Amino acid sequence: MQRRTHRTCATLLATAATGLLAASPALAAPIDGGARNPSNNASSGYNAETQIIGEIAQNQGGHAAGTGGFVTRQSNKSDSGGGAIYGCRAKAGTEACVAANNLNNGDAFRLQATPAAGTIGQLRFGLDINKTFDKPPFTTNGTGLVKNLNADRVDGKSAEDFLEKGSVLFAAVTANGTIGANRGIAAGTTAATRDDSGNNQAFTIPFSGDVSKCVATASPASAPTAPTTAGAVSALTVTNGTNPATFLVTEVNAEDTPYPFSIQVTC
Repeated sequence: MQRRTHRTCATLLATAATGLLAASPALAAPIDGGARNPSNNASSGYNAETQIIGEIAQNQGGHAAGTGGFVTRQSNKSDSGGGAIYGCRAKAGTEACVAANNLNNGDAFRLQATPAAGTIGQLRFGLDINKTFDKPPFTTNGTGLVKNLNADRVDGKSAEDFLEKGSVLFAAVTANGTIGANRGIAAGTTAATRDDSGNNQAFTIPFSGDVSKCVATASPASAPTAPTTAGAVSALTVTNGTNPATFLVTEVNAEDTPYPFSIQVTC
């Protein structure tokens, strides 16, 4: 009699459990930590999206106060990093490996590090961050100004390589090429390059930016010494130098007696 009772109870429990599982479509299969899903066996691979969907308000649903608001959370407590990795084999022109699409008007992503970090992160081609590639790290169709973004170079040039439109530059140059009062001369430059070529004295004046589209004039700071060549008259000419940041001032027929001058540049 007791045996029948045990059998009856077992049967009833099994029936109830089967009914509960059949009536509970919300029960999910467990995610096995450390296992590969799907396996290396191609026949067991999945061919449909795996969706993880929730509806959790900001600061709700977390394991600690104020930590919720995310449908999933992945964290590695090791101090060697490695919270999550996503890989794919996308070809050019296909979907990206990772997409964060915000269907409302808030941010689509956030990359955050502590104030003690040296950088927020890396955008790199290949594994070696020290190996450079002549490619843009990303593209954008946004044309607005990015606040606090400090760009060191534009088209391979630094800020000092560019002159503001409407700039008026000048330099006073002595007979031996020393540069005195000036505006726009390259930082650290104290003298022009002087070239004694035949009857002429040529001075290369280095400015801090591209002056190839600018207009320059020069005038003597004192009366030129009469040239030794009979009938010759000394004159100043200004032409663009071989470097786009320079002008060439030539004292024609100055022979061995150069004289001081000033150069004015309008951009």
